[in-house]
Amino acid sequence: MPRTKKPAPLPEDWNYEQTLSRIETITHQLETGELPLAEVFEQFSEAVGALQQCDRFLQEKQAQASLMVETLVGDEETK
Repeated sequence: MPRTKKPAPLPEDWNYEQTLSRIETITHQLETGELPLAEVFEQFSEAVGALQQCDRFLQEKQAQASLMVETLVGDEETK
């Protein structure tokens, strides 16, 4: 089975809301046909990369929240 590459960490200045706004802008441009064909592929690729970053961010936050809940439950059980 091939190894999957671990995704690069998000940049320190990365922002979920700004990235989501950029995805929405690209989506609007793609839907309205505002872009020349060559740029459509570039923008689509950028949007896919941004979506992957958002997904990674949300998965990391979900894992952190799950760990916090497990810690709380573990503390309750030891009382």
